[in-house]
Amino acid sequence: MTEVISSCLCLSFIMNSTMRLEITIPSGERPLIEYQRDFDVQGKIIHAGILPDDLILTICLYDDEGRLLRQVHQDHKNSKDIWAYHPGMTAYKESLDPGRKKMIEFGFPELQVRDTNDPEASIHDASIKCFYNDELFKAIIVSGSDVEHGRVFDTMMDYRDSNGEPYDRLEKGEYRLEVILSDNKGQLLCKTEKTVIIGIRDRHSIIRFNPVEHKQNMIRWCNEIGILPAIDTIPGYLEPYLGKWYYHMGLLPYYRSNDIAMYTFAKVYMFVYLIDPTSTSYETELAYLQHEHKVSDPKWFSAYRYDIGEAILGRGRAYERKGKIVELKEDEPVIYRIDIVNEKAQENIFDLSEEAVEYIVYDHDEINIEAGTRIAISGAVRPRQFDPEDFILKKENVYEIRNEIYMIRYEIDDGSEKWIEDRKLLMCRIDKEDIGSSVFEFYNLFVIKDEDRGKTLKICMSAVDKKGNVCSTVKKLKITVL
Repeated sequence: MTEVISSCLCLSFIMNSTMRLEITIPSGERPLIEYQRDFDVQGKIIHAGILPDDLILTICLYDDEGRLLRQVHQDHKNSKDIWAYHPGMTAYKESLDPGRKKMIEFGFPELQVRDTNDPEASIHDASIKCFYNDELFKAIIVSGSDVEHGRVFDTMMDYRDSNGEPYDRLEKGEYRLEVILSDNKGQLLCKTEKTVIIGIRDRHSIIRFNPVEHKQNMIRWCNEIGILPAIDTIPGYLEPYLGKWYYHMGLLPYYRSNDIAMYTFAKVYMFVYLIDPTSTSYETELAYLQHEHKVSDPKWFSAYRYDIGEAILGRGRAYERKGKIVELKEDEPVIYRIDIVNEKAQENIFDLSEEAVEYIVYDHDEINIEAGTRIAISGAVRPRQFDPEDFILKKENVYEIRNEIYMIRYEIDDGSEKWIEDRKLLMCRIDKEDIGSSVFEFYNLFVIKDEDRGKTLKICMSAVDKKGNVCSTVKKLKITVL
């Protein structure tokens, strides 16, 4: 009797409901997908009521001659056939999502398998990498299976077709993406399609999006210089489904293998603000450019900064100023500003609340500081080209980085004595909590002693790399002690 009722409900649903599908990712009318990478397909299922459990969702990719090149499908709503504890998976701590149950409910098609008791048997089958529930669908479309078949980096996942054969990469051109929802007998319920372009971006960015004011500036800046922001989820990346972001999650080697395709042929505009040493920006994207010897070539790379180091400083105070975006061309260290700080200030830590800041000196040409004052010299160095052999690609698709700018050398002359102080970079920013360290920025504390009153401190600043090489160009600074 139950089966009869179920069949009637399903038939009633098909006959009486109206539904439609909407593709949200790839986003835009004719989205550009970078050559040599896989891409996500996501969207909405718009309908009334509850979907039957056994509808069939199929996603197809056709070339411009109508040939079917890729197909993925799912025949069960809210499928829990996910290899949630795949050894390459980075996820929330177990205490936040016990058993990764919420992750499975959220949907992560990259880990879809046929049988969770034997996940290895089907984890490489790209044709089943699809998920849907009552509101949405998700899938991945694979380009090339590995480097031998046209990728920049290997994926560590070895996704293949349903027969176990590797895919050759999708070539540049126009494609038709089609999403179909059918009943369990194959009767069409609804479908939608979108034209997508596989091609090359001529410019791209390496930027960070924290905190809020900086993120707004970066979005505006990218628009101004003609960089299309890469806002769509990239295969391998798991969005923070619990709401709070702690760190990058997902199949990160796979994610990086897709991310790097955006940097292969584009000129890269890098903003040095908050480039964390463990970020994809630094360990993969910039390191790849170093390995390809592009960082010293203005045809392929340029760097930028805020003139004062932040999007805004001194909100509501006498020294309030908004940061301007300027190109970072200098080989020597650049000075953002000189902060007059109190006892709360710490070496290489800048709290965005500015509770440690008493005043800011923006004019570097004429610096007058009272004796007995603590100051912080805030600034940055430009990424510079090192020996490509010092960047070694590891299986995780991050590079072992054997050389980098490691510290700032301060040669100080007070008129009667000369000395050297070496200070590290890696300025950490606090926005109520630690939001990351910055490879190219520094916040170095000094005390202007009482006995320095009447002296002029002449300072020469130079960058020193990890191997002890001192860069030849210096930044000169002069402080008059009152």
